[in-house]
Amino acid sequence: MDSKRLLEAWMRKGLIVLLMWLGMLAGCNGEPSYKGLTFVAFNYTPWDIDTIQIIDSEGRTASSGAMGVGGGEGSGTCCYTLKGTDFIVKWRGADGELAKKHMFDGKLEEVIFNKETRVHFPPAALPAGNGPLYLELHIYPDEHMEIALSRKLLGQTRLPLVAVTDWIYKEHRSAFGNYKNGDEVLRVLGKVAKTAWVKYRLEDKRDLQQYMYLYFTVASNFDADPQIAAMLAKPGRQPGEFAAAVQALSKEEVARLKATGTPPGDKNA
Repeated sequence: MDSKRLLEAWMRKGLIVLLMWLGMLAGCNGEPSYKGLTFVAFNYTPWDIDTIQIIDSEGRTASSGAMGVGGGEGSGTCCYTLKGTDFIVKWRGADGELAKKHMFDGKLEEVIFNKETRVHFPPAALPAGNGPLYLELHIYPDEHMEIALSRKLLGQTRLPLVAVTDWIYKEHRSAFGNYKNGDEVLRVLGKVAKTAWVKYRLEDKRDLQQYMYLYFTVASNFDADPQIAAMLAKPGRQPGEFAAAVQALSKEEVARLKATGTPPGDKNA
């Protein structure tokens, strides 16, 4: 074989290796295929999820069991193969507190929802490394979903609802006298976080901590205050900037918010 043919053969081999690394050789149509997946779902909604299943266009599935508000990190199910760029997610869940009220009265099924969501995931390069391949499904407060690939089981949470709940419940425990436990706080916080994300796009842990501090300890309608509203609506607001502004409030300003606002910690968020 002459040098030209050797070069062409080497280039073809290199292209095949590259395409395999990208997870994009899956038959004649060239659709991406992801094999040996561990499925991890992240629940940023206010709902407790009973089951969740992702289905590709050829009927292959990956599924996960129950997860509460803010749950999912560190828990995966293995091992799956999924193919293509368009998926259907079927999921079942409920308002956890409402489900508990109807656990034994025959009305539980009435408060449980079954939903179906379509998700598009363009062809994606496999992350570098030799560890397990995780397919992450992030379910946002507005119930839209995003898929990602990673080699990490921990540290991939995008809205740290559990961490923020742990913080507010520890640092301001006296504000939760009318809450049964931390689980109830988490479920209400999930509803408050829905507004914080949908209306103000708060994702940063520090920003969410201070948002919850105002909601649970100062006034449930704190964002109706013009000064706070201006902070939240500031063009180009950077992560952590809202938190810094809240921490800079004087005792007098906080007292004014409390005196003029609605009672803090409203469970009907």
